[in-house]
Amino acid sequence: MTSHTASGSRMFWAGIILLIVLTVFGIVMLVTYDSTPNGPVADISEGDWTKGAKGSLVLVEYSDFQCPACASYYPLVKQLMVEYGMRVQFVYRHFPLSQIHPNAASAAYAADAAGKQGKFWSMHDILFEQQKEWSARTDAPALFEQYATGLGLDLEKFKKDMQSEEVKKHVNDNVESGEKAGVDSTPSFYLDGKKIQNPRGYAEFKALVSSALSK
Repeated sequence: MTSHTASGSRMFWAGIILLIVLTVFGIVMLVTYDSTPNGPVADISEGDWTKGAKGSLVLVEYSDFQCPACASYYPLVKQLMVEYGMRVQFVYRHFPLSQIHPNAASAAYAADAAGKQGKFWSMHDILFEQQKEWSARTDAPALFEQYATGLGLDLEKFKKDMQSEEVKKHVNDNVESGEKAGVDSTPSFYLDGKKIQNPRGYAEFKALVSSALSK
């Protein structure tokens, strides 16, 4: 009787342990299944705003024109392109954080509207360089119109394009591609398809690019 009881007890506890193991394993599997990994950064498309050498090392930035950190990285990226423009292709993608930057989306629309007249990069530079001027304004689009006039753009076309569904869709498509790639803050940089930690200065940024080019 004692032997059967001991055997039964061992089987009981073995069953409990197995149940615990299976339960934990199931939970781990569930977490793994539910935690969808970040996808790769989207390939360059015809709709992307790019500069530099095609078919070379690609640096992608997801950025917000109203983001102070993005403005601080703007001169670093600009210097990189001066130094490496024949070996690096830079891709700018919109990722306006509208919940904290109320003028970010309209700034993105302004840049794209200028791009429809061949002046995306000119507007891109003005928006970052003049960020403090328009960032806190409730009439920011009026300032964007002034910038457009200064660039010699057709103002009526610029205003129409700023409000167009095509421009808004392009910005939204950029945001969606960023979300799929794991963008959770701005700026977010992808070098050779891989997300990198934001460098702490130009020297560190340059070292990352030089290292990638040497591979």
